[in-house]
Amino acid sequence: MSQAAHRTMQARKPVVPAFLTAIRPGSQPRTAEVARDYPSQHECEREMMRHVRLIHPHGSDGAYVLASKRGPYKERSYRARDRLVQASVRYEDFVSMNRFQRRRLGSALASVGHLWLEFDPYGEDAQGNALPYRGMNPAALMAIILAAILEAGLPAPSYWTDSGRGLHAVWLCEALPGKAATKVQRIMDELYGPTLNPDGSVPARSLEDPDRDAQESRLAPMWRVFRDAGLDRQTRDPSRVLRMWGTWNSKASRLCRRLWPAFIEDIQSHRVDLIADAVLPLTNVAYRQRLAEKAERAPTEAPRQPKPKRTRSANPHAGKMAAWDRKLADLLRLREHRGRIAVGQRHLWVFLTANCYAQTKGGDPSTWAELLAPLAGLSVAEALDCLGSLGRRQKRREAGETVEHGKLTWNPLFHYSGAKIADALGVTVEEADGAGLGIVRPGKGHAIPAIQRKAEKRVRDGAVPHAARADAKLLAGRQGLTLQAEGKSKAEAVAAVMNLSGRGRTWAIEAMKLAAATPAEATVETVAAAPEPRTAPARKSGIRQVRFSGRYIGGSAPPAPETLAAVAADPTTAPADEPVLVRRYTPFFAEYRSSTAHWTILKVGTGCMAYEVREDMPLDAPDLVPEGGYRTPLTSGLNAATDARFAAVQADLHREATRDRRRGSRVSAAHSFARRVAVAPLDVKAAAEAYRLASGR
Repeated sequence: MSQAAHRTMQARKPVVPAFLTAIRPGSQPRTAEVARDYPSQHECEREMMRHVRLIHPHGSDGAYVLASKRGPYKERSYRARDRLVQASVRYEDFVSMNRFQRRRLGSALASVGHLWLEFDPYGEDAQGNALPYRGMNPAALMAIILAAILEAGLPAPSYWTDSGRGLHAVWLCEALPGKAATKVQRIMDELYGPTLNPDGSVPARSLEDPDRDAQESRLAPMWRVFRDAGLDRQTRDPSRVLRMWGTWNSKASRLCRRLWPAFIEDIQSHRVDLIADAVLPLTNVAYRQRLAEKAERAPTEAPRQPKPKRTRSANPHAGKMAAWDRKLADLLRLREHRGRIAVGQRHLWVFLTANCYAQTKGGDPSTWAELLAPLAGLSVAEALDCLGSLGRRQKRREAGETVEHGKLTWNPLFHYSGAKIADALGVTVEEADGAGLGIVRPGKGHAIPAIQRKAEKRVRDGAVPHAARADAKLLAGRQGLTLQAEGKSKAEAVAAVMNLSGRGRTWAIEAMKLAAATPAEATVETVAAAPEPRTAPARKSGIRQVRFSGRYIGGSAPPAPETLAAVAADPTTAPADEPVLVRRYTPFFAEYRSSTAHWTILKVGTGCMAYEVREDMPLDAPDLVPEGGYRTPLTSGLNAATDARFAAVQADLHREATRDRRRGSRVSAAHSFARRVAVAPLDVKAAAEAYRLASGR
């Protein structure tokens, strides 16, 4: 080599792949120094070819699919028996995990067998919360997931892929014919597991199954790790495509690479039967033994005659449109209950909701995207990306095309059950009950009777349920009885109830009668101890304090800080943490008694004008409602005149109650307050002295 050629090679810059030097909106062009740690474009393409040939060996049956999302989504099919050239993978990003007969359809599978898991730790759970493993090193996350897989009794995956934003775990298995897709799909469903409850437990089943219980107890820890690691439950369909090694993940600005093993020669294959025995409730041997035992048992009774099949009406879709309307309403109600659609489920929610909308109202992808994209937090262009297949099926439906399935005729749109939609969106039983979902829920949907459906509509329109009206009437009546107990006449109590409730006189009288017939309940409540007083540091000031905050206008000045500190330090004055006996006669009036105090509280007014009136009672005073069951008015027992007045009332009540018991009928004692009774004369001097002491004058 000449010296000129040697100098030319030294001056030549490193070869940078085209995807590393591409300029995206809002980004800066990458230089060779930035990309020197990445492999060259030729090495990336060779790695892509190795990945494709590892999944689809040369000479296999069927055709695999290579797809690209550089701009609009595009895909191409290649026969596995043909030679793969490097130019074929240069502009591709994804490869199908199975092979097909023609197009990439689940109904046109030519070969199946591989099993895989896709994790997205940067996603969110159903409530929109970040996952616990977000931002963890891919190798560390792989170790956590691998430990859970081995602990559950499964073999280690054949290889792990760092997709740039997540992980792929793949078990390479022998190729099975396309008719084995049902068995492989069942293995995938058991490997992914059910949608767990918020506490990590497995949802309850309606029927007991010891084999299923043993399987769930063995695999539940693995399923919990899968959930925390961001397992994408929508990647288990047989037509799934995964990212190839050596491609650039523009969303994460990272290169997709093989994480484990380091050498492609160390990748090992597995048998499908071994993985099936590890995840299914019964192994292959146990299942065959059950079938043999069932065949040996003689039937104990004559076989039942099959029931005649019901003939369908002239409309093959009769009764189905109402179900799709309810599914659409459930999906919108689920979004309202969650507040927003979590990242990772937005495209799926748009697709499922648009399918329900198309079943009932038709439309086209642009209409669906404009309606649903704002609700899902996507742009219209992003929503259109997941509505292409649904739009093509809608055109087939508008052209009059139908699909025959058995003896039934269906339209070409997607027909998902409510349980499948709930499983796809991670809806639990508790969430379905909280959101009021009828069909989109785990298991079978709950049929809503017409009576309940009409009652719910009346409530949504503003009607008040009967139970709520009865409770409001009882509360209003008890408030009227409380006013009577304070000394108000019956007419005044009825007028007060009318003003508070806004109802008529007859309704107020019936409310008071209802409250009188309903006995008052005495409950025991524990009142929390008051917090210890804290003294603020005293600030020296030469200005005399004129006004201060207090409960009374003419009250005395607050005590000095030294006095408060002494009271707080005295253990005898600390509030005791003891239960307080509460006798709640009405929702507005209650009596409280403890070992050191006795008082009553009356709630007056409504809304912003509501306040409480507390009256201290003597500690040795009897209860307001003795064992006889009649009431006594509020009293403080400060003077003899008041005691005499209430003694006369008590005597009259006692005579009235005795007379009622003799007649065999009980009349509410509260009604007797409207009668005139003889009371002692009022002591004016004692009342004036009590007012002077209370006002501080």
